Amino acid sequence: MAVRRAAAAAALLGAAGAGAAAGLAAADRRRWRPPQPAGLVREVAGARLHYLDEGAGPALVLVHGFAGSTFSWRAVVPELAKEFRVIAVDLPGFGLSDRRPGIGYGHERHVDRLLALLDLLGIERAAFAGHSMGGAVVQRLAARAPGRAERLVLVGSVSAGANLDIGRRRRASRLMFGAIRLAAISPTVMYAAGRRGLRQMVADPSFVTPEVVRGYIDPLLIPGTVRAVAEMAREHAAEPAVDLRAIAAPALVVTGEADVVVPPQRAEELAAALPAAGPAVVIDRAGHLLAEERPDAFLRATLPFLRAGAQARR
Repeated sequence: MAVRRAAAAAALLGAAGAGAAAGLAAADRRRWRPPQPAGLVREVAGARLHYLDEGAGPALVLVHGFAGSTFSWRAVVPELAKEFRVIAVDLPGFGLSDRRPGIGYGHERHVDRLLALLDLLGIERAAFAGHSMGGAVVQRLAARAPGRAERLVLVGSVSAGANLDIGRRRRASRLMFGAIRLAAISPTVMYAAGRRGLRQMVADPSFVTPEVVRGYIDPLLIPGTVRAVAEMAREHAAEPAVDLRAIAAPALVVTGEADVVVPPQRAEELAAALPAAGPAVVIDRAGHLLAEERPDAFLRATLPFLRAGAQARR
């Protein structure tokens, strides 16, 4: 009898503790305020897109990686905008773009919207820079619409041509979804988890300041993110790999020496698989977030390549 009473008391305390934790999490979320758009928000191919449009000159479209946003390019946009019309886009499901159910979040739909945005802005051809997952989206666009992609800068990029079996894709999707689900708990929990995760993506952990943590995590806390990412993972798992031999655009593959997400060897393999790419450029003292962690080195590596494309247009 005493054992049963003790068990019952423990269960009640556990339930009370869980209830208290849920209450704290709810209060934490009530205090949180969503980030405000820094650029333009327009309806593009059935989704509201948030994007930056800065500078003048040949068009350069910047596409962030998984769980990123236009924030990922903040360190290089001002310099790039001195020579190019820079359009940095939040893909639906991330940043400050759409999260409505059923609008399509796979990589093919991302390509549809990037091409539609070019049409909306009156841009026939552009150079594209894609980071991580964004690099795979850019590769898919260049293979599908070669006349629209003048040059590619692939930054810590995964390969759109990777021959992943469906089981591996599903496992990867579950891992991605599990990480984003933390957003449903509380901002404080997500900030702590995000800080740990971001510190693993850079060569120098001191780079991960509270500003960097909030810049990445706040958009993930916007309601609808978890569902949108689940839809993205499910749709992308069913998409065919890209035939990289179909990409005719000159490509520059740039990677960080300390990148643990897409190690330099993977970047070198991607460069070797692209018909018009030279050897991968490896930036020292940089991890996966190399355009933020080493912006000067990133610009030294990429600007000559982009300028060559701009000169060829003239």
